Amino acid sequence: MSITSTPATPATTLPAKAKARWAPLLLSAGLALCLTAADAQTREKKTKTKKTKPPATQARAKPSVKVTHQPSPSEESRAERERRLYRECQGRPNAGACLGYTRKP
Repeated sequence: MSITSTPATPATTLPAKAKARWAPLLLSAGLALCLTAADAQTREKKTKTKKTKPPATQARAKPSVKVTHQPSPSEESRAERERRLYRECQGRPNAGACLGYTRKP
């Protein structure tokens, strides 16, 4: 028996232009696959770690806080403001800050 060796055929390679065309597509497909896999993992973690509070703590709500406005000592009163606007808005158009303050009723 005689064993003859045949020359190995060279592997066919893609031309440089074809490689340039496929490289961005493969990279973007791989990136999209990684992002969807990471998103699925975070969804799983969120559903697993979601704990329900005991009924006693759910019923107790924090009391609401009432905020009261403390006027500053230099702040003008409503009557003082109206007097000032009637004084400043004489002869001006009835618009903007002077709306309703051009003439005394």
